[in-house]
Amino acid sequence: MIRNKVAYLFICFTAILPGCESLSLNDKVDEYPVIIERLNISDLEILNQKYHEKNNKQICSTLNEYGFTGYSRVLFPDNVNPCLNRNELKQEIPFNNDLLIQGKQILKENSEFTGVESTESLVLKDITSLNGCTICEGDINSVPLQWKFTFQPQVINDIEVMDSEILVYMDKNGVNRIWGNWFPVTDPGFVDFGSVAAKEKTLGMKVRYADSMNRVFEQHITENHISGEIELKFVAIQIDERLEVHKVWVFNILQENTEDVRWNIFISTVSGEVLKVKLL
Repeated sequence: MIRNKVAYLFICFTAILPGCESLSLNDKVDEYPVIIERLNISDLEILNQKYHEKNNKQICSTLNEYGFTGYSRVLFPDNVNPCLNRNELKQEIPFNNDLLIQGKQILKENSEFTGVESTESLVLKDITSLNGCTICEGDINSVPLQWKFTFQPQVINDIEVMDSEILVYMDKNGVNRIWGNWFPVTDPGFVDFGSVAAKEKTLGMKVRYADSMNRVFEQHITENHISGEIELKFVAIQIDERLEVHKVWVFNILQENTEDVRWNIFISTVSGEVLKVKLL
């Protein structure tokens, strides 16, 4: 099995050696795009058990199909989020900055699963108190029982990595949930396929959508359908049974005769290939 995060890339140097050598991503950092293989269920269950044991079984959330803390339902028993069934700790937890420091440290300590290798890289986006009662009969109160910290998306060389927000939930016992992850990313450097060429490629493309009656319509993209600025991003794109982390131009496309953004189009900055058309 190839797993890019713990990362084994098998490369045959037939011109030099008769066999193959196993190199980790740390050994060969210039691999582009980074490829992250989906884990088979038995390996994923073993890894998930390791994750929970590392955190003293205090965390109710699971790993996703790629072995990250990012959300998926693949390990949900009976397709039910296991965090919905956890016994909520009925102890008030007033906010202090040590909670934030602790949450960041847990993300770093779990870097194998979260992708976060430095607490300094984590930028707080939002803090939310999750209130409940410690006096739950009579004169019922409402106090913070948990705090949710939302961290901004990962940034590589000043470029955002899409879909990489991380949510950390904490109660009196510490971190109890982690949803979201950062990705191993290689920046290919110079943009070979520019935004102007990418836009020309987008114009004239066909996209389809269905209305509330399941009638399918086809739309040819024109200049008027492109919403906002063209964005340069990194994105992990699912291709077959794996993720590929590409550097892309992202176009937001409006549905015909509306102001609703219905599609993202991802075009490679390296090859100019349309990597994905995502219906929102």
